[in-house]
Amino acid sequence: MVLGLSPRAFAKSLDFQKTDYGKSESLTPEDVVTTYNNFYELGTGKGDPVKNAHQLKTANWKIEVAGEADKTGKFDLEDILRKQQLEERIYRLRCVEAWSMVIPWVGFSLASMLKQFKPTSRAKYVEFTAIYDRKNLSGQRTPFSTIDWPYVEGLRMDEAMNPLSFMAIGLYGKSLPNQNGAPIRLVVPWKYGFKSIKSIVKI
Repeated sequence: MVLGLSPRAFAKSLDFQKTDYGKSESLTPEDVVTTYNNFYELGTGKGDPVKNAHQLKTANWKIEVAGEADKTGKFDLEDILRKQQLEERIYRLRCVEAWSMVIPWVGFSLASMLKQFKPTSRAKYVEFTAIYDRKNLSGQRTPFSTIDWPYVEGLRMDEAMNPLSFMAIGLYGKSLPNQNGAPIRLVVPWKYGFKSIKSIVKI
């Protein structure tokens, strides 16, 4: 982060459709959402992710798709996004630590993305892998970490295809800041936040 600039200073505005999801909820202030985070790749303290956000390199992001699908390989994130209609959904993110935030996410349904890759009838689960970059991400270098890097999460296929499951590339109308899981993360509103894996590089 460049000193003197807000953590959203380099955010890009996104073009998206509004939806009725969560429209009656009161939003958590943006400055809280972007400065109070759990993202252990960038540190274990709540303020570590925004402080260390510059460590996450998101240029030319690719996602590897493997497993029981007809279309597999490495894909540029931009090519994936080109086939999706962005929309805003207001979801409450709940943490097992007993706090929550109401966030206007921008993205698209997980189901619509998975359909791009044509999963076969043998696909029973969807596994997501987050970035592993020990050279740059200080949280992955700490000797005290109990996480077996890279971080991996999963959903049953029926959960992944649930219309509420969401792939977020932005919040508050702008691109995701690094500390919130840029450039793409999962949001599963009926599960605790640790299931909403950040900075996804493999599915």
